[in-house]
Amino acid sequence: MSFREKSAWISFVSILLVFSIYFAQAARVLLAGESREPLVHLILVLVLGLVALEVVLHVAIAIQSPREARSPKDERERLIDMKATRVAFPVLLVGALCAILPVHLGGGRGVMVDAILLAVVVAELVKFGAQIVYHRRGF
Repeated sequence: MSFREKSAWISFVSILLVFSIYFAQAARVLLAGESREPLVHLILVLVLGLVALEVVLHVAIAIQSPREARSPKDERERLIDMKATRVAFPVLLVGALCAILPVHLGGGRGVMVDAILLAVVVAELVKFGAQIVYHRRGF
């Protein structure tokens, strides 16, 4: 497995793990009708944890293959990034447009913010997932 593919796996799994925790709590708060204030603290802690997790894991894989980690992306890797972004952008666009609905359905701004965040997270997961698939296929 190449360094870039390992990197995509790390990002995919880290984002999935961290934001699953957040959205599970956000759903619980929404369904219980509780204050959303603790969610602000939770998201700050989770984002800091995500950054720390990604840094530690990326350093670990860079130590395993330092030459590959330092080398610039080749043409194939740039093409994989572009194709993955091309797949993820419509997901982000549709998700952001759908995030407007909670305001009109009486959900409030807090729910809209969570919906926008969900759209961004899903688009990132699609992007990293597409990168993994393209690396596996040998594009």
